[in-house]
Amino acid sequence: MKNKADNPLYTLTNTLYFVAFLCGLIVLYWGHFLIVDNHTNDLRLKASESVVIYQDDLNDELTRFSFLPYVVARDEHLIKWSFNEPNKANLALENIVKASGTTNLYILDNKGTTLASSNWRSDVSFVGKNYAFRPYFLDAMSGNNGYFFGIGTTSKLPGFFISSPVRNGENIIAVAVTKLNLSALEKSWKDSGEIIFVTNEDGVVVLSSESEWKYHTLSPLSQLQKEKIMKQKQFAGLKLDLLTGEPQKNINNIDIDGIPFLYETLSIDSANWKIHYLLPKTNINQLTIITWAKIGSIALGLIAFLLLLRLMQSRWRLKISRQESEDLRKLNEQLTIEIAQRHETEKKLLVAQKDIKRTSKLAAMGQLSASIVHELGQPLSAMKNYIASAQLPPKEDETSAGNEKSILPKLDALVIRMSQISKQLKFFVRSNEKELQVFDIRESLDRALELLSSDLKIDGIRLIIDCEEKPFFIRAGKVRMEQVFINLINNARFALQESKNKQINISIDTSDNNSHEFNLLTNNLELEEPIKQVLIVKIEDTGKGMSEDTLEALFDPFYTTKPSGVSLGLGLTISSNIIHEFNGTLTAKNNTDQGACFVITLPLET
Repeated sequence: MKNKADNPLYTLTNTLYFVAFLCGLIVLYWGHFLIVDNHTNDLRLKASESVVIYQDDLNDELTRFSFLPYVVARDEHLIKWSFNEPNKANLALENIVKASGTTNLYILDNKGTTLASSNWRSDVSFVGKNYAFRPYFLDAMSGNNGYFFGIGTTSKLPGFFISSPVRNGENIIAVAVTKLNLSALEKSWKDSGEIIFVTNEDGVVVLSSESEWKYHTLSPLSQLQKEKIMKQKQFAGLKLDLLTGEPQKNINNIDIDGIPFLYETLSIDSANWKIHYLLPKTNINQLTIITWAKIGSIALGLIAFLLLLRLMQSRWRLKISRQESEDLRKLNEQLTIEIAQRHETEKKLLVAQKDIKRTSKLAAMGQLSASIVHELGQPLSAMKNYIASAQLPPKEDETSAGNEKSILPKLDALVIRMSQISKQLKFFVRSNEKELQVFDIRESLDRALELLSSDLKIDGIRLIIDCEEKPFFIRAGKVRMEQVFINLINNARFALQESKNKQINISIDTSDNNSHEFNLLTNNLELEEPIKQVLIVKIEDTGKGMSEDTLEALFDPFYTTKPSGVSLGLGLTISSNIIHEFNGTLTAKNNTDQGACFVITLPLET
């Protein structure tokens, strides 16, 4: 019996497996290398983009108040006060600081002594202190603007100083200086989770999101640099140790406290500084692990999907024949049920159609009866009032016959009016165009107010009418227009029952028919030509107004907000139908201050 090792095919197979394994390792190695390189480049790109943003922010912060010393240096009154009336100068500088938002603002004489300062009230006031040793003073005395960062010798607080010379002709007599506190900028870096620091021209860290890194250096200071810093009293005698422990040679990498960082650097020209943006290299490892985890998850998911697909295919083939027969059986059963349901639905539909016809007839009869009661109720009430008035004893200067004689014409007019109202009931069957006539709408309003005047007085309601003394002609029915006014005014009366300020405002005005607020039915075929002008009647009350639900259902038949027995809820429905027959609109809304407003819009006859 031959050994497997002597079998050439077995040997070849093992060799192929080994080669495939080596190729797999090589692919994994190069894949890992490409992933690491890709994430490194991404982080470097992010650092490059971010450092530009923070460079702009820092430049903006440093130059935001650079104009202040220049402006102060050219304020002759402020400079004179600094020499002659320092209290006035102190107050002026204090107000400028409050208005501008800078930290401190002060003026030095040509010897470096502070004449006036915005912090003159503070225990660490600059007034009287000498800063002739500061570079910003020396720069300004040489005729240039000065820029300097240092820890205050008086306040012990770090800041960025900007100075400007004060000239009197060709002579420099003083120096104006502002000090900026940049701690808020450092805090914003810290809060955003960024690692940023800024170095000055000597390589000293002057700003940093990591407070423990401040006042360290990136490289050892020369003796000359140390002497200059001591002479300027720039860092209050701090030791200025090396931040990295040893000088860094690779400009794109830096180790701080044993942590490697990628970093990008840009210059801050306004202060001769450099801003450094750092990203921990551990981010690369984390991103690489996440990427491999995603790749592994995808690979495992793909394998699981293929296995599941294979399993589903085998099960599907097993069940498909059974499923088809089962579906056919269910389809037959469902068809039988649907046929039976359809027959039942058709029977219910026939019954419902009969019920609808019967209900419609009853609703029409109910609406007709309610309309008669609603429309005749007001004249009957007026007749009752007149009869009651006739039964009262006559006044001293009036006979009983005279009193009756004055009331009988009114009663006769009401009888005629009731007859006319009964004729209007045919409105609910069809519209009679022959009844429309051109008349002044004020006639209908006056007649309605005449009938309601006693009720308005009893209720203590003040009536205000706002319209020009001229006719406003419309084409409508007088009596029906009067009914609309009575309905709307009575609604206003009801709305004022619980109001302390009882007032009804009625206004009549005209407008061109080009406003979105008044949408007339100008496309009505009954109109010979488009409507050019409209009449607008507003009836407003000072009640509580209406809710959104009430406004939506206001013109629906039998909808009412009045108590049971007071109203059937047909008044506004009838009024709206009447106005629509006159080719107009009736709308309702709430006033902006209080109360409700009904707006009648009708075509104006010219």
